[in-house]
Amino acid sequence: MHSSAPPQIPGYLIDDKDADGLQADVASLLGRKNKRFPGAQPVSFSRQHIAELERSEYFMCEKTDGVRCLLFLYFRASEQNPDNFEPVTLLIDRKNNYYDVTPPLRFPYYRFPRDADKFLFNTILDGELVHDRVPGQPNPRLIYYAFDCLVSDGTNLTGKPYDKRIGYMKQVVFEPYNAMLSRNPGAAAHEPFRVKEKQVYVPYHIKHMFHEVLPNLPHGNDGLVFTCKNTPYEFGTDNHILKWKPPHENTIDFKLKLGEYPMYDPEDGLPPYRDYNAKPDKFQLQIHVEKNHYKTFDKELTVTNEEWEKLKSLGQRLDGRIIECYRDTDGTWRYKREDDGTPRWRDDKRHANHYTTVNSVLQSIEDPVTEADLIAAEGKVKQAVYKMRDEERQKQKHEQWQRDQMEREAKKRKYSEVNGGH
Repeated sequence: MHSSAPPQIPGYLIDDKDADGLQADVASLLGRKNKRFPGAQPVSFSRQHIAELERSEYFMCEKTDGVRCLLFLYFRASEQNPDNFEPVTLLIDRKNNYYDVTPPLRFPYYRFPRDADKFLFNTILDGELVHDRVPGQPNPRLIYYAFDCLVSDGTNLTGKPYDKRIGYMKQVVFEPYNAMLSRNPGAAAHEPFRVKEKQVYVPYHIKHMFHEVLPNLPHGNDGLVFTCKNTPYEFGTDNHILKWKPPHENTIDFKLKLGEYPMYDPEDGLPPYRDYNAKPDKFQLQIHVEKNHYKTFDKELTVTNEEWEKLKSLGQRLDGRIIECYRDTDGTWRYKREDDGTPRWRDDKRHANHYTTVNSVLQSIEDPVTEADLIAAEGKVKQAVYKMRDEERQKQKHEQWQRDQMEREAKKRKYSEVNGGH
């Protein structure tokens, strides 16, 4: 499968001291007391979640195979004139590292979209950084696909439902930005990467998603994401964001722990020594439990002699890195490969998957929900969604009727008081 993950996040890594202040600013905008990475994390889609799509309305989008980042539009005083401010573009990875991207992106300020001196800041988007294939061009294009909005123009949106959050994102961020690019087609060429709004669909268009959308994507894909329309943004694990992967894409991010290297006896009177070119006796897989505590998974990573030679030739640290793995059809665990055959290292993550996530993925592997299962559920999901929408319309009509009644009663009382009534 084509990997669309960029080799590295653009921009320069901000040192811990300066990043601490930025983390405090982000926490303040989000109304949080801690400065940890605030991004929501989905749960694995299991069979029970098919019924969930019939109980609550969800939006669906393709799960891009890229690098998850928050995009923070900020500002700083100009070096030339401290009384003026200039835009700052920051990318925040899951390790809570901050990257200063230059030149910065300049989003028009939606209240004055044609005023070149004004720009949007104090805005935080959630999305995926990917490499898109461009027809006729040898090199891919770096794109940031935004699928959620946490803060818009200084307003914390995390307490609002998902449809409202992406509505604000469309109005405040993308409508002025896309209009600016239409007026100035050459402006995009000077941007460090393009920012696009990720398209969402209703979940009763699943067949269309599998047959039309996914085959024509310009980047890699490893599943679908379903996000509840009516729930707020949850920091950390969000049980209302469902991550579906086809059985062959159900992977776990482990910490790799190499075993002992074999002893080599030179047979020339010198003592035996460890042969660090030889293959270790074990390739243990470890699961995150809490803080910096790990436990060993009950299966080891299977590495052939040929694969070991490939790993060795990388000249990179192997022990202790996060590696993405899948369970093969014979029950063995293998590492997921990049396009060049090297392992899919998850250096963007501070820790391996938590044991609760591992259990969830294992459940999905044992009892997978297939593409056919989702397509078969399409009709029932559509009926359920239509019913929910109709009930919501009836509820809104009733609430409006109640408001009208209260307003009429208030007018009657006021009229009675004016005419000396009691």
